[in-house]
Formats: sequence, structure tokens, C-alpha cells
Amino acid sequence: MFNLKIAWRSIKKNKFFSSLNILGLSVSLGIALLLIGYSFYELSFDKMYKHSDDIYRVTMKTSPEYSDEYWPQLPNSVGPAIQQEVPGVIRNARMVRDDFGANASIQVGDKSFVEKGIYLADSSLFSMFDFQFVEGDKASVFKEPKSIVISQSKREKIFGTGPAINQLIYLNQRDTLRVTGVYEDLATNSSLDCEMVYNIMDSWMGKNVYWSNASYETYIQLDATTHADQVATLATALIDKNVKKEDQYFVEFQLQPITKVHLHSAHLREGISSKTGDFKTVKNLLYLAGLILLIACINYMNLATARTTNYAKEVGVNKVLGASKRQVRLRFFTETFLISTISIGLGLVISILVVPFFNQLTGASLTWTYLFNPLVLLTVLLVWFAITLISGSFPAFYLSGISSLNLMGKGKGKNSGLVEPARKGLVVFQFTSSIILIISVIIMIQQVKFIEGKDIGYEPQQLLSISNKSIKSEANYTALVNAIQQLPATVSTTAVQTIPGANESGKRIAKLNAPDSEGMPVYTNTVDGPICKTLGLHLLAGSDLPKTLSPTDTVNYILINEVAQAYLGYKNPEDAIGQLVRTESAKNTIIKGVVRDFNYSSLKEKVGGYYYSRMNRASESTRNLLIRYEGNQQKAYLDQVETAFKKHIPDVAFDYTFVNSYVDKLYETERRTNQIIIGFSVLAIGIACLGLMGLAAFTAEQRSKEIGIRKVLGASVFNISKMLSGSYVILVIIAFLIAVPIAYYLMNEWLNNFVYRIEIHWWVFAIAAAITLLITGLTISFQTIKAAIANPVDSLRDE
Repeated sequence: MFNLKIAWRSIKKNKFFSSLNILGLSVSLGIALLLIGYSFYELSFDKMYKHSDDIYRVTMKTSPEYSDEYWPQLPNSVGPAIQQEVPGVIRNARMVRDDFGANASIQVGDKSFVEKGIYLADSSLFSMFDFQFVEGDKASVFKEPKSIVISQSKREKIFGTGPAINQLIYLNQRDTLRVTGVYEDLATNSSLDCEMVYNIMDSWMGKNVYWSNASYETYIQLDATTHADQVATLATALIDKNVKKEDQYFVEFQLQPITKVHLHSAHLREGISSKTGDFKTVKNLLYLAGLILLIACINYMNLATARTTNYAKEVGVNKVLGASKRQVRLRFFTETFLISTISIGLGLVISILVVPFFNQLTGASLTWTYLFNPLVLLTVLLVWFAITLISGSFPAFYLSGISSLNLMGKGKGKNSGLVEPARKGLVVFQFTSSIILIISVIIMIQQVKFIEGKDIGYEPQQLLSISNKSIKSEANYTALVNAIQQLPATVSTTAVQTIPGANESGKRIAKLNAPDSEGMPVYTNTVDGPICKTLGLHLLAGSDLPKTLSPTDTVNYILINEVAQAYLGYKNPEDAIGQLVRTESAKNTIIKGVVRDFNYSSLKEKVGGYYYSRMNRASESTRNLLIRYEGNQQKAYLDQVETAFKKHIPDVAFDYTFVNSYVDKLYETERRTNQIIIGFSVLAIGIACLGLMGLAAFTAEQRSKEIGIRKVLGASVFNISKMLSGSYVILVIIAFLIAVPIAYYLMNEWLNNFVYRIEIHWWVFAIAAAITLLITGLTISFQTIKAAIANPVDSLRDE
């Protein structure tokens, strides 16, 4: 209690420095706790299931022809085959989005909705993942054909507060489904994002099993005594048993623990879940949280060691009066304990207040209650202990180790020469960290702007896509297209299977006489006519796809990209025109044109083979109408299109996407990650500046008599400011030399994640150095100028 009184008296006595310490620690603790809470939230995904330790997602490795990729989606035969033929597998559950991921149109009574979270799945899904039903029985919800179950939130949206059992849902103008169950909303930290599920066995997707098309995510539950590696080996053996060698485009099955799905799937091709994370991001955020805390601790240590001369005589008197080393150390640890306790309390308040803004920034669903998760609270205790130990250690052990005479100014302590180098070393560390963060922020901003401004090979701006898959009347559809084409702002329209990168088919292309085992994997996209003008593709040779075809025409006309042209062996685009090639789409396939490569997927991925296809009776239907328009009245034009749609297609929900918005979403994860790191890096730099400002204030205070003498002898304000700032400039230069190679290595590694990336130029480091010097100058200028213009009489009156 006595030590607490002394500590509190010391805090009140040094209000300015104590306020800086508490402000720096509380802000850093608040932000660090938020980052730690978010990291624990990300790490908690899929751990809530009763059998989470025994549930695995089956993934597969493709053959070298398919670039040795790893896919989370499999043929629909794999799950049942593994359960039937591999010992120790209790159950399997297959999942696939309705219409392979296209938005669905549902009709309930006279109301129409667009839904994205509709899945087909096996009934075993509900037992495997512990679905809790509030209406209906988990064991029998799929007993009757054409059954569908929905989440509680979806029930409220569609049916209000009343019961949903036995209500009818008309799906895609195709199927009438009866609601047989309502389940509690899935946890926000569940990888499953299904809001409506109907029986896969009611569809050809479940009934017609095959080993070809890979579109189904497959989960299996093992017996507790079964080893996953053994199951993976036995499952891989099923490939040779069921697939001919020439048809084996996948060569291995692997089991991914369900608890790893959310954060450890970066090496996999995109799956069906909308909830994807990245362990690297979580790791970087934890590093950033640690760095922020460390900078705050260094602030405290710097100010504490700088004030040792103020403490020295007081401690010397205490030691003369019989205080032991232990008591002296306890006194300083108590002061640090008190400051850190106050800071943690304020930090918790800050983190709770910032949660809504953090969710808006990250797209997360973190609640303030999660900050009181036992693991987070345990981390708070560890952080509190670490801050008390680290921040209080240097002043406590330093002052307790000096003799009473030295503390009273009668001699020189054996460790006194270590204080200044240690303090400078800590300041250099802060500057180094800040410079690395500044360089990282500059490069991240550059890379994001590079991605946003790069020519991707087509023009997503002023391009609207509306869903047409639920339109059953050909006459009504024709009337709609004609009405849209007659709008003044309409440039062109083309019906397509999908917008680039959304949901193309995967096939092969090869020379006409190539062996059956040869062929390059390509993405294919069915269209109903010319596509170049509508999409903004660059035609290199040949012509666009035909608008009309004779009813007896059996040819598949294709528009290939440069990657496909190169694989087929044509040196020039013109050489490919009119050539017959072999595809899985049709027996007779002719190359109609060659277009420049375009980025149909993220810029983190290489461009692969791609072709647009135009033919009679195509196996894939056109499900979207692309509309190229002109002018800047986007909202007005959309209203006109919607009016035409509702006039001609009144019984289908109007579902639209601006293609440039879709392209932007491809980089949403990177953009949000960068925003988080940039935002909190700026805060880390700001916290470092608080410590620097305090240190500058104390330096000016300690040298006040020297400054007074220099002013009496004629020194100008500029000269005094230069003298006080000079030592910090030297420290910035040292920190810059240390930071540059570290920052270059780290950011070069980060940029290597992108296929298309910027180069790191020398001027980035020059700008970082200039910013650091500017921030340093602005931070210490107030204190140095204040000291320089002070009346020397005030500092010399006692001499």
C-alpha cells in the first residue's frame, strides 16, 4: 500500500510525462487487444462442432496438365465412394451451390427475391455440423422429395414471424419446394454460409454420380481412432480403380481438417464459401499488435530512464535510510503496475468503442463481447504482466544497482555510462520500426493502385449484367432484349454463360489429330452472338462470333485467347483462323478469331487458356445478359433496364451486377488487409511520436541551464533548435540504414504473391526518409522551440 501511495504521488508529480505514458499505453493496448481479439476470432473458425477434430474436407491435386493445382471441389462420386470403400469413414456430405453458384430467383406467393446462399447437400450435413432445428426434425427434413430447409433469418425475411413449415418456395421458375425445417443461424465463425439447403438427391447432381466434373465440396467424418493420412492414401487408390489413365486430370486426394479450412486454404483454388481468411494476415496482425505494444513499452522505458536524475536523489535518500535493492525495485515496478493497470482499463474501453469501425474496415462480424473471451482475457493478463515487467525492469534494476553516494551526486555510478547508449538504442529501434512501416505503407498503396489501374484486357466499366436464367418464355425474353436495345444509352447486348471469372466451365482444347491424352485445360464461356464489342475485348485476328446460326449448323465456333493460340502451335494469330481443333464441346470446332489475353480472374493468378463458344444446342446455357451502355447516368439507366425487366418478366426477381463492382471484389481481401495494416501502422508511428515528444521535452528540460547560458552568450533560436534536434537526426540516419534492407526484403516477399506487381524503386526509400525526418522535426519542434525562446533568467536564477 505504501508503494502504491508513492507511485500515485509520482504520477501526479509528473503529470505531463505520466499522461504521455498512459495515453501511449492505453491506445496501443486498445488497438493491440482489438487485433488480438480479431485474430482469436479468425483462429476460432469451425471449432464449435462436437466432432470438429474428426471432420475433414477432401481436396485433390490435379495432374501436371492442370498445373499441379489443389482444388477444394471434387466430382460428386468421391464422397460416397470413400465412405463405402475406405474403413473408418462414418459419413460424407457433399455441398454445391445452386446452379453452380449463380444467384437464384425465388418466388413466394406474389413476392420475388434474389438469393445467393442456396445450396444442395446431403442430409448428413446436418448431423455432421450440428445444425440446431427450431422447426422440423433434423433426421427427417429430407424424407419427402422436393424439401428445403432455411435459416431463422431467412424465415424472417421471407415469411415474417410466422411458422415456415409446409410453406412453398418456387425456385428459378423451375422447382416447387416445400419448407420442412428451420435451423438456427450458423455461427459467424463457421465456414458454412448456407442459408437455404435442399436435398442433392432430388437433383441429377446427386443421382448421377460421375468422376469427371469437379464442382462439389466434400466433407467426411472419421472414426476417432482412424488416421487421416491412411484414409487419404486409400482414397487416392480409388482414382486408378474408377478413372481411366487418359482421363485422370486429378492424381491425389488429401484431407484438410475442418479447423484449417478458413485460414489455411490460400493454396487452393477458390471454394464455395464466402468466408475465407488467410493465416498470413492473422500472423501479420499479431506481429503488428506486438510491435505496437513494444513501441509503447519503449516509450515508457525511455522516459523512465531519462528521468533517473529526477529520481536519483530521492532513491539515494531512501537507500541511506535503509531501503534495500528489493524495495527500490518494488517501488518502480509498482509505479509501472499502476500505469499499466490504468492503461489496460482505458485500452479495453477504447477497443470496445472501436469495434464497429473495425468491423466496417475489415468486413468482420466481431462483437465487443468477444473481447471478453477467456483466451483474450488471458492474453490481457499476460500483456499486463509483460508490460509491467519489461517497462519497469530497466529503471528498477538500474537505480537499485547504483550506490547511495552516486545517487546523491557524490560519484559516478558504474552503470551510468550505459544509460545514454541504451536509450539511444531504444530510440533507434523505434525509428527503424517506423521507417519499415512507412516504406511498407507506401509500397502497399502503390501495389493497390497498380492493380486498380492495370489494363485487364477488357472493359468492365459501363457494363451491366442481369440474370436471365429463370426466364422461361422465349417470347418475353426476346421482348426484353429488344426493349433494352432500344434504350438510348444502350451500345450492345450479348447473352453469356457468365461474366469473366465468375462461373465458367472447365474443358480441354487440343490439335485435331493430337492423342486423346493430350489437351490444355481451358475455361469456356457460352455466348449467343458477338462478344468483343460488348465486353471490350481486343480482337487480334479473324472475326467475332456469329450473331445467327442456321438451325442445321453443327459447328462450334470459338474465340480463343493468346495462351490457347500459343499452346495450339500457331505463331501468329492469323495462322489460327479457320483451323479445326478438338474440344469437349463439340466434334466440329473452328477457330473464328483470336483475342488478346485478358485477366478473367485476379491479378494474383496467371492468365490461362480461355475461349468463348457459339453453337446450336450448347451443353451450357447462357444465364446472364451483358449490356454495354454509354454515358454517366448509371442509376437512371439501371432504373430504365429494371422497368423494362419488370414489364416483360414480372414473375422473376430483378438480379443485376455491375461488372466493374465484381472486378473490385476480386481484390477486396487485399484491399481490406492493406487498409488494416496501413491504418494501424499509422497509429504505431503516432505512438512512437508520443514517446519522442516526451523525450524531447525532457531533454530540453535537462539542458535548460545550458540553453540559458548559450542565449546569454548570443545563440539564436535557430542555433539552439538545431543543437537540440541534431542528435535525433543522427539517430534517424542510423535507423534508416538498418530499416532499408529489412523493408526491401519483407515487401519484396509480399509482392511475390502477385503475378502482376510493381518494382521497388529507390525513391520509395527517399520519401520514407523525408517523411521520417519531417515527422521527427514536427514532433520535437514544439519542445525545442519552446526551450529556445524561453527567458534565460528563468533557468539561471538559482545559479
